[in-house]
Amino acid sequence: MPALIDNMATRIAVILLAGLVALQLVIGAVMILPAGKDRGGLFQLPSPTEALAIVEAIEASPPEARPLIARAVSSSAMIVRLEPQFPVDAGTRSFQPSPRRLLFARYRDAMDGRAFMIQVQPGAYLHAIAAPDGRLVAEGPVRMLVRLRTGDVLVMERTAPAALRRFVSRSAMLAALGGLILIAMLWLGIRRTARPVERLAGAARRLADDLRAPDLPIEGPREIRDLSIAFNEMKHTIRGLVDDRTRMLAAIAHDYRTYLTRLRLRAEFIADEEQRGKAVADLDEMGLLLDDTLAFAGAATAERAQAPPLDVSAELVRMVAARAEMDEPVALCAAKPGLQARVAPLALRRMLANLVDNAIRYGGMARLYAGPEGDWVVVRVEDEGPGIPQAALDRLVKPFERLEESRQRGDGGAGLGLAIVAALAESQGGRLKLSNRPQGGLCAEIRLPRA
Repeated sequence: MPALIDNMATRIAVILLAGLVALQLVIGAVMILPAGKDRGGLFQLPSPTEALAIVEAIEASPPEARPLIARAVSSSAMIVRLEPQFPVDAGTRSFQPSPRRLLFARYRDAMDGRAFMIQVQPGAYLHAIAAPDGRLVAEGPVRMLVRLRTGDVLVMERTAPAALRRFVSRSAMLAALGGLILIAMLWLGIRRTARPVERLAGAARRLADDLRAPDLPIEGPREIRDLSIAFNEMKHTIRGLVDDRTRMLAAIAHDYRTYLTRLRLRAEFIADEEQRGKAVADLDEMGLLLDDTLAFAGAATAERAQAPPLDVSAELVRMVAARAEMDEPVALCAAKPGLQARVAPLALRRMLANLVDNAIRYGGMARLYAGPEGDWVVVRVEDEGPGIPQAALDRLVKPFERLEESRQRGDGGAGLGLAIVAALAESQGGRLKLSNRPQGGLCAEIRLPRA
């Protein structure tokens, strides 16, 4: 189904608009149908009195003014003009006003001996209207031709139905304007009703990625307000459960450090030097794991705050210089000078450190790029490694997820590095995205709010 009509606002609007159009068609049909005995005729001639007034006005005018008067009494529905002779067009039917034709009696009396005739299109019929003015109507275009006493022939031709004139009259125009206003009001009301539903759908899609997003505004009809309140309460509940779980993990990791310190001291009393070295190495690796766990817990439970502007380009230059002193293959390929983002310095440094370490470990080198994209500052860290299977890209930003299942520190740690980066990015109002480069290797992209 096309996206244009696949929403609640458009569907309701189409239904109401269809009903309004149907109502207008019914009203139009009623206005077009003649009343009483006039149901067969739509094209009306001027009444005998009106025709006589036009004839006398032109006869009483000077010859040079007669064409002007004829144009003056013409309208969009009736054309009045002067001809030298009675025009006889091919395909028209002419009716002569003989004494036996009672249909023309009122016109014959009004014309006072002037010769005249009525012409209609083939297949059309003349009808008399039961009205005091005794006007004639036809089922098609009709015209009346009168020989003036000046010698000219006056042609009064009706080209538009009388009902059509009624339909486009002032009352019909007011009805059309009223319909347009009604449509605008309906659309505004429907849009205001459907907008909270669209906002709720967007918030539901973002819930899994950002539990700290602002609450939905409580607006719209009562049912929508109740739904928004329920959604906000559900989000707070889920966020509380996740934060409680993360804080519990941090508490356990913190308590473990006490026991780890005791074991580290006791390991020094192991007589076998080889076993003592292995024990100390295991304890050091456990310490690094606890450090990663505490860092992840701190980033995951941190409240989002509006950080002051930070020069991202300068931070990248400093980091690359520090890595170069350690002979690490890290290069800054492109960075716009003075690139400002709203991010805490320590959070940016930790994110970059984790991503660069991963790029060196798995890709042999790290290339950095930074630039603006709309309201974002984008920092990319690329490598030339084997990349990541497409199905595992989203999974690797979750805690304790790794491609290598051994979880040995030498093989890449416990799987918290990318999770820490993702949590830190979200705490700064940004996000982390992983993708495989077409030419090979992995691209880790951090988007941060632009200052």
